[in-house]
Amino acid sequence: MQDTALSKLRQAFAAAISSDQNDETLDPAIAELRDTISGAGFIAPFSIFSRGHLREIDDALSKISAGRLKDDPLQVALAVDAILKLLDRLEVTVRQSAGSEKRIAAGRTG
Repeated sequence: MQDTALSKLRQAFAAAISSDQNDETLDPAIAELRDTISGAGFIAPFSIFSRGHLREIDDALSKISAGRLKDDPLQVALAVDAILKLLDRLEVTVRQSAGSEKRIAAGRTG
């Protein structure tokens, strides 16, 4: 479940920042992405550590907009880079949490 959510999150982020985006579509795409990752239904299955990464991603997303892209493209590029790194960390955290849950479940039955 979380792996699917992460794949969709990566795809949505890639689509939001794609070169096909323009002034009229970038801001709504970023806003939709921020709404998604802050929604209770999306974050519920994630661990507290993963939720921390999601909050950091949301913070970095707040630094991406069409206006900022024109005024300070370097800061937008840094935000994009930070998000990509946070997505990588989020994947690791999700894998670690899943492994931990499996070990706990195995300990209960064994």
